[in-house]
Amino acid sequence: MTSGLCAGPPGGLPAAGHDLCCRAGAPAAGAAVRVSAAHPVRWRSHLDPGAISTGPLEVIARGAVTAGAAADAVVACDEEEQARRRSAGLGAVTSLWLLDALMTLPAGAPVRIADLSADAWACISAAPRGVVAVDGGWVTRLLSPPLTVVGAVVRGPGWRRPLRQAARFTPFAQRVLVLEIPPPSRLIWEAEVAGVGVWVSRDGELIELCPPEPFRQRYWKAAGWRFAERAYAASLSASPLPGWSPASADRPARTGTAGSGQRQPALPLR
Repeated sequence: MTSGLCAGPPGGLPAAGHDLCCRAGAPAAGAAVRVSAAHPVRWRSHLDPGAISTGPLEVIARGAVTAGAAADAVVACDEEEQARRRSAGLGAVTSLWLLDALMTLPAGAPVRIADLSADAWACISAAPRGVVAVDGGWVTRLLSPPLTVVGAVVRGPGWRRPLRQAARFTPFAQRVLVLEIPPPSRLIWEAEVAGVGVWVSRDGELIELCPPEPFRQRYWKAAGWRFAERAYAASLSASPLPGWSPASADRPARTGTAGSGQRQPALPLR
């Protein structure tokens, strides 16, 4: 077994009182521990450029990843959970099976191992150190989402392809297109109907032409948690993103439709 992994005894579920790894720092049996429960955040307002240039949000290059598409991720970080992970030597946890099993456990509250299914325990018992704490016949989930992806920002030439890419993030976050040229009004209307925001990058300043539809999370599933973990994984190796110029922080972000009329060059429809 690889060092740093929690492993149960052969045969699946441990006998009552069996001493597993991760005992150091584990809570006493039946005792709750404090675990960050701040995320996922419900971001109820539409994402705007000002929340990035002067607000609490950060941008992770290529941090929004889903089937067939990648985009920049605009995120709200859980600093407490990220600090806990650094202290434990734990990075991103992107195993869908493990995250699904962890969702059967309440955060910070011990659960009897005997009450878990064999499949759930098989995943949880092999989790990296810092994911759970095990003490005797009890297991406590320590892991929580390290951030919330508030928006997925798609950049690229043309119109149809970026719009199709943005649609792939509908189950996870707000969606925004960043363009170099203001599109015609009819295309802005098309994006508005689809719930996709349109921003234009001009001289280091982001100008909002159409706001994105706020994301309404109806349920929280393992796929959404993995979406956040992938963004966190990208942040661990990311460098500052040149496209998000710090110069925009010195000037207020603007909203409006100026320059979006038919006299502007149309984007190729592809």
